[in-house]
Amino acid sequence: MRKLLVNALSVTNASGRHVLQGHMRRVADELAGKVQLVVIGRADMTGLREALPPSTIWEYAPPSTRSWLARALWERRRMSELARKYDVFASFTPSGMMIPGLRIPQIVFCQNPWALVPAARRWRDGFKAWLQRRAYRHAMAHAAVMVFNSRYMQEAYRANAGRTEKRGLIVHQAADDAAHSRAREMASLARRPGRIICVSMMARHKNVEAVIRALAKVRAEHPAAHVVLAGGWPDFGYERKIRDLVAQLNLEAAVEFTGFLPREKLEELYATAQVFCLMSRCESFGIPAIEAQLFGTPVVTSTVCAMPEIGGEGGLYRDPDDVPAIAEALTKLLTDADEWQRRSQLARANAARYQWQTCSQPLVDLIAEMAES
Repeated sequence: MRKLLVNALSVTNASGRHVLQGHMRRVADELAGKVQLVVIGRADMTGLREALPPSTIWEYAPPSTRSWLARALWERRRMSELARKYDVFASFTPSGMMIPGLRIPQIVFCQNPWALVPAARRWRDGFKAWLQRRAYRHAMAHAAVMVFNSRYMQEAYRANAGRTEKRGLIVHQAADDAAHSRAREMASLARRPGRIICVSMMARHKNVEAVIRALAKVRAEHPAAHVVLAGGWPDFGYERKIRDLVAQLNLEAAVEFTGFLPREKLEELYATAQVFCLMSRCESFGIPAIEAQLFGTPVVTSTVCAMPEIGGEGGLYRDPDDVPAIAEALTKLLTDADEWQRRSQLARANAARYQWQTCSQPLVDLIAEMAES
């Protein structure tokens, strides 16, 4: 049985874990008896370990590898040794960069546009972003296969590198299978009139201020309109800025800060909202918007990221700096019942495409081909 090296060390958040375990579970299931996974991870990756079959081989790196610099140094020292130890035929890494020093075919999965979008980073992160862009260019020139989670990401990598990849593949991600089932079960829940939800990790590039300013305009025509901000705030200063803006616009009664929500509460929000709105400046895919669509909730999102490509006709797309246009789109979906119903049906149909069995198949086929060569 051939062995595939899977470098999970760059996975440090829930979104990255969701994508890696979804794809690797399909690879393990579809290629059982042909390909065995050798996962390089950390001892705290219990969720990923539980999601993969018992046949998976695990090697653990120290906790310090949560830091990008420590991770890069550890990979340079140890990865070649581990590849030789297990006689792997190829490596898979979701970091968007190659594993240094490996002399085997590398599959590089690209899902993080942070270094490529100036609005997504702080000025003090400039050196780290420069190093990442340099590493992305190297991968474009030397990786056996570059796998992108959207056409948007492929074009961003090509623009950064000034070239096309040797071999490229678009492999979308999916909502969990259980979410598809629960969305069907919750289809009869009543919508809360005027409820707009914004679900994300609320970093500065998520542009929450545009949603709040648009809400102020929407309420002039639709006084019941209100926003629920569901997600953590990694930057306390940014949360303070948004709370101050809410107070300045006299919207305290119309904006709810929930923080992180457990899955059942989040899905209840998806099922009872009228609209999902996220005007992010940096999204390589946008899984919360797809989850909202699963529950029949149309989306209003940004034109400058992957969402128009991913969300299809189940939403309306506006410039993230055009607050009047965002307000117009929200008002339309909140007040035009026929348009809402049409977009809701289109949202469900679009989101139904994003299932792991379908989305992972191009990656499964690629790995099967490389294992047989």
